[in-house]
Amino acid sequence: MAFKGHRSALVILAALLASACAAPADVRRMTVAPGAAAVTGEHPLTNAVCIEKVAGGKTTNPLWVSEVGNADFLAALEGSLRNKGLLAEAPAVCRYGVEAHLLGLSQPFVSFDVEVTANVNYRVRKPGAVEPYLLETITSGYTARFSADKVLWAARLKEANEGAIRKNISRFIEKLAARPPGA
Repeated sequence: MAFKGHRSALVILAALLASACAAPADVRRMTVAPGAAAVTGEHPLTNAVCIEKVAGGKTTNPLWVSEVGNADFLAALEGSLRNKGLLAEAPAVCRYGVEAHLLGLSQPFVSFDVEVTANVNYRVRKPGAVEPYLLETITSGYTARFSADKVLWAARLKEANEGAIRKNISRFIEKLAARPPGA
């Protein structure tokens, strides 16, 4: 009979560990939502921006913590630029290239409310130009609060990662739109 109790405990422990596995950040939740275009009319950045390079992301190890990978960050950045009317739909019409380097995500080890800070360096330049017209490191934070539907720390960390990246991309788009080339 003692074996049955241990077996039940092992099953419960296995279920808890499986439910707490780390998952990578979700592209849709990192993407800035469609809405008012960041630029309008004859703005030089309208449908003129492309992503040349994304670096610094990390692949999520399911046995450790949620991370943001390069491919997912690239997809979120492209989707956000598209949603705001900035993304060039073909390389031939790209007039401004973006390089984004994810410098890191500051993540707590364990906490009830999980706050993540994202640091990303963005470089925007005309293709072929050596000097960027915009070189900016943007820091943004997001806090995922403990609640009944977010009991697991891993779920709150994933949400905080996604929110920090989404806010970071949003601030980048704001800065990009506010400082058109030649300004």
